[in-house]
Parts: sequence; C-alpha cells; structure tokens
Amino acid sequence: MKNHSKIYRRFLVAISFTPLYFSIGAQTIASIDPGTLDNELNTPAVTSKQAGVLTSVMARYEQELIDQGLAVEMLRDDQVMDITIDLDYIFGPNSISILPTASEFLNPIIDYTRQFGKFKILMAVHSDNTGSEKYKEWLCEQRIIALYDFFDTFGSSPAMVYGYPMADREPIVDNNSKTNRALNRRLEIFIVPGPELINNLKSKR
Repeated sequence: MKNHSKIYRRFLVAISFTPLYFSIGAQTIASIDPGTLDNELNTPAVTSKQAGVLTSVMARYEQELIDQGLAVEMLRDDQVMDITIDLDYIFGPNSISILPTASEFLNPIIDYTRQFGKFKILMAVHSDNTGSEKYKEWLCEQRIIALYDFFDTFGSSPAMVYGYPMADREPIVDNNSKTNRALNRRLEIFIVPGPELINNLKSKR
C-alpha cells in the first residue's frame, strides 16, 4: 500500500441531528501531520508472543463480519481487517447524503467504533476519476464527515475514528469504463487492534 500525506481526524463534535439522517454542516475535522495510512495500519505494534493470540482473536471478528455479509480481507499478518464496500451502496451519484441502503453495510461496524482503546477505525473513501481534483477531494472529505456523523448517532468514540479522502489516487482497475469506475468508487474500513485489546492479550498467552 502506498504512503499518504493527508489524514483527517475528527477532534470536535458539534452536531445537529435530524430524523433518519443528519446534518453534516457542523461536523469538525482537522488535518494532522505527520502521519500516513500505512503508519496507522501498523500501530500499535504487537510482540511475537502476542501475535499468535491476536491472530486468533481477529479471526473470530473476521468471521462475524463475513457472516453479516461483508467482504473482509486480512492484513498485517492477519491482525487487521480490511472491509471493502461498494460506495454506490452508501452514497448516491455526487451525493454527500448517506443512503438508507448504507445501514446494511455500516451497522456491523458500529460496535467497533464504540470501543475506545480496543479498536482503531480507519475509513478510506475512494472516488473514480470523474471531475476536477478539487472536486474529487471535496467530495471524499464531505463523505467522510457524513460517515463520522452516521457513527456518532450510535455513540462512536471519536478519538479512535480516522478518515482518509483518497479521491482517485488508488484505483483498483483502470477508469476506462462505467463498470470499472463503479469498482473504483469504494469505501475501505480498516479495523486495527488498539492498545486495550493488545494489552489484554497478555492474560491469554
């Protein structure tokens, strides 16, 4: 995975909720530097003694998410979960409002966002190559804010949720057809074991 210089993290929460979905206007995010997605995926690190137990623990979480219909890939020696969701199920074309269909894919993640210290949630929003660079960046940033707000409605722990507006910098296929552009429009949610989970492994070795 490539390094990325731009990370967004929500520090202040001042949200006015509306029925069903919510206003994103009052959500506050701030740029933090230095930092990369790769660094966040690889921290906190685990010892060799903890690694085996952590792999078993994360395998159980992986299976739970698969049973709920999510596509999960394991990273970092099977310690980090990477959930990829077709962004067209989450947002309409050029929209920053979350669709009702999003609940099917986002609800299984809710509990992970509530457990401060146990997990770190990294959300990478990808676009296709349609539109200007400024517009693609803006669209991804606003969609991240909408996702923050969605999880806030269920009591997420903001300090452990990070957003990455990837725009079209990491296509998985060439943007040379309508079908391929749809594949590139995706949300990746990385669930990284946090310090609390790792520290608890000591009693399980």
